[in-house]
Amino acid sequence: MLAIHKMTLLSLLTAAAVAGRLAIHGMNIQPATLIIILTGWFFGWKMGAAEGLLTALVSDLFLGLGYWTLFHIVAWGLIGLLSALLPQKRWLYFLWLFVSGLVFGMIMALSYFVFTQNPLTVVGLWISGLPFDLYHAAGNLIFGLFSPLLFKVFAAEARKLNKQTR
Repeated sequence: MLAIHKMTLLSLLTAAAVAGRLAIHGMNIQPATLIIILTGWFFGWKMGAAEGLLTALVSDLFLGLGYWTLFHIVAWGLIGLLSALLPQKRWLYFLWLFVSGLVFGMIMALSYFVFTQNPLTVVGLWISGLPFDLYHAAGNLIFGLFSPLLFKVFAAEARKLNKQTR
């Protein structure tokens, strides 16, 4: 029963993250990263990493698969994994919301090595993309304002999962 509950929860969270990404696609401000972070924070590194991987893969099925899909998977998977390792302090959570937008952009910038072997070119392209990374980081903070409500929902589900493991 626990495995079914976890798979159902992961599927619902992935659907919410993908729907959020698709609904506001194009501005680099969307709730997917927030959902991935909360999944890792409340349900552990395995679910956090899986949430990141599934969100990237499923949303790219709609938006278009390409060489960038692997980098989406790595970036969001790593963010979900690292979120589970954070001490559960609110100020650190909000800092991580901001920093994760920059981490995502930095990992995506590594995809430029597909086109060039010149590190200076990659750094230049990464710098030119920093405004979009800052939009992502700021968007994470804006969506983070809804965190008190989401904390209650995620905490309730985490308690249900913990009861089933006993």
